[in-house]
Amino acid sequence: MPATDKMYRYALSILKDPGVAHDVVQDCLVKIWQNRQKLPEIKSIDSWVMRITRNQCYDWVKVNRFSLQTDRDINRDDLTMLEPVDADQPVLVRDQKNWLFKVIESLPQKQKEIYQLREVEEMTYQEIAEVLSLSLAEVKVTLHRTRVKIRETIKKIEDYGVAN
Repeated sequence: MPATDKMYRYALSILKDPGVAHDVVQDCLVKIWQNRQKLPEIKSIDSWVMRITRNQCYDWVKVNRFSLQTDRDINRDDLTMLEPVDADQPVLVRDQKNWLFKVIESLPQKQKEIYQLREVEEMTYQEIAEVLSLSLAEVKVTLHRTRVKIRETIKKIEDYGVAN
């Protein structure tokens, strides 16, 4: 679809998170496909598509209001995007990766599986729900709680050098 890049840029400007913006655009494309029979009646398809994008973004914000711009998810991109700036940096990056892997390994099995499927295998929430026989809401809630737990544990490690 030609408007996909435009939809993504718009979603990114609202959500400020590339991963979430991508997910929202995917949801928009599904919604557009489901309503494709309305296309002949629509005067401005671009406006219609962008309105759907806007509504999907704000729906996402309503559901995830507490985490928008204040939370930052720890995932594989956070670790690979770190660039060495001084001689100690490579050691710090290695230590951060090691702590992250230890924290993930200490999670309960369900949280670990959901996190792995989403962040490493890059599965959608729906795919994860199907694989684990869970509801979509349960996958989303568990993944959010897992990310919060990981962030809090990593912060304790950074602040105090220990995890409890």
